[in-house]
Amino acid sequence: MSKWWLLIFILPLAILAGACSTRTYDPAVKEQVTNMVWPEAPETARIKFLRQFSKPEDMGIRESLSRKFRDALVGGEDRTMTRPYAVAVNSKIVVVADPGAAVIHIFDQERKTYRQLKDVGKHDLESPIGVALGGEKFYIADSKLGKVFILNQRLKLLSILGDLQRPTSLAFDPVNQRLYVAETLAHAIRVFDENGNDLFSIGERGEAETQFNFPSHLAFANNRLFVNDTMNFRIQILSPEGQHLQTFGKHGVGSGHLTQPKGVAVDSMDHVYVADALSNQVQIFEQDGTFLLGFGGAGEGPGTFQMPAGLAIWKDLIYVADSFNHRVQVFQFLREE
Repeated sequence: MSKWWLLIFILPLAILAGACSTRTYDPAVKEQVTNMVWPEAPETARIKFLRQFSKPEDMGIRESLSRKFRDALVGGEDRTMTRPYAVAVNSKIVVVADPGAAVIHIFDQERKTYRQLKDVGKHDLESPIGVALGGEKFYIADSKLGKVFILNQRLKLLSILGDLQRPTSLAFDPVNQRLYVAETLAHAIRVFDENGNDLFSIGERGEAETQFNFPSHLAFANNRLFVNDTMNFRIQILSPEGQHLQTFGKHGVGSGHLTQPKGVAVDSMDHVYVADALSNQVQIFEQDGTFLLGFGGAGEGPGTFQMPAGLAIWKDLIYVADSFNHRVQVFQFLREE
């Protein structure tokens, strides 16, 4: 029997199996998830859980019929996240760095398509751990390769930034068209123009202002660079040129303290969000360090985390890479008008 005759029998069964495996939820549980907010009533809600996703189908992205036929013939790619670590978002796409699977997941929300990057040019990705979107370009940091790849919108390789000492996070300045790279083992932030030309470096190892101890995550917002100075257990806020503006954070286990800080992001009211992996929550601060709110907690259900890592905020939608729950969760900052 030919493969094509086998497809006639196999494909309908696969489609039926997929339909039968659709999860159903108890209405009471669904309502509880829909109304999950922080803080709880009677206080005014500021953060709301919206959804979670771990594969394209969770985003309403379906495989085309031709792709299903091809996958049935030669085998399909695993489209589920393994250990998402970083997220980048704009009005069209959501990009997730997944070092656990050594891939980049690209969800096009506008076209309802999904693409997976396992290699760039002639380079197989080994530990893609940082992503950034800037202008017409797309940036990927691979910590094991020690490289940052610059691609165009069609994901064609344009240039490579090499010989970096464990690049772990990327942030893009849309005004000055600069790329900031956390070079963790060099305890410094490297700054490049949009094409990859080396401009300058910020910092060295230490505990003083603009000194770092294994910086791991970056964000750029409202003309400010936010650096997770990880092993100094603090967030440093710098100007685009690297001048120190503000520092906050201290080591500890209580609210407003940092135990293993990772992702950092900023909302429309300049609140600073910090993902804390060991406490399994996201904490929110004013830029002077005033603690405002924490949300999450340890668990596997919606609104809880297992080792949250990267953060991204777009139009007050908060994307959290929930690493060991193999998913990204999306929340909304409920801005007070």
